[in-house]
Amino acid sequence: MATVRAPLGALNRISIDVNGESLSPGIVIANTDSIEFYNEAMFAVEIRFLCVNGPVFSDIGSIAHGVTSTPQTAQKTQITTDYVVKNLSTGKLQGPYSIEVGINTQIVPAPLQIDVTSAQASPNGGTVAIPMSGWVQFDLSDGAYTISWTPTGVFPSGKYGPGMVTPWQAQTGNQDEDVSFNLTGPTGVTGGGTVKIHS
Repeated sequence: MATVRAPLGALNRISIDVNGESLSPGIVIANTDSIEFYNEAMFAVEIRFLCVNGPVFSDIGSIAHGVTSTPQTAQKTQITTDYVVKNLSTGKLQGPYSIEVGINTQIVPAPLQIDVTSAQASPNGGTVAIPMSGWVQFDLSDGAYTISWTPTGVFPSGKYGPGMVTPWQAQTGNQDEDVSFNLTGPTGVTGGGTVKIHS
């Protein structure tokens, strides 16, 4: 299923299912749109947003069963933020899921920033998420890195950095896909992570 863009100024409801998982794991909204979460689970959930160059939305401490959160508009634009859903009864986390905010995001980048340091050559969070045809942007602040992807062809491989890399848009079909990357840092330290591409 392809990513669906809501009409300008729309209120986007993100439902949390009975298992505590998001039914909208990768959405694209306009900078004037707003979001709200509806909890179908029999337990209360917390929504925690993950964005190294955020915040884009404010965390939601608790949403009881059958309750809808207060709508929020994005605090930043041309950006992607991830979020996780926490079961407040068990502490179990579901996600990450993603929300991309921007204007004409098929052409103008709205990336999820991935910070990498040579201490572990691993990204913030280890696993991140973007919507179908979403964007990522690496911050390789401490040197040049060789990056390779599995499967190939979704993002470019090669040597990049130091500094912010040009944003890359996912080149995928209309299905969910997990893409892993391997990094070799400036001191030979290796690491990697995963980008979950959701529709």
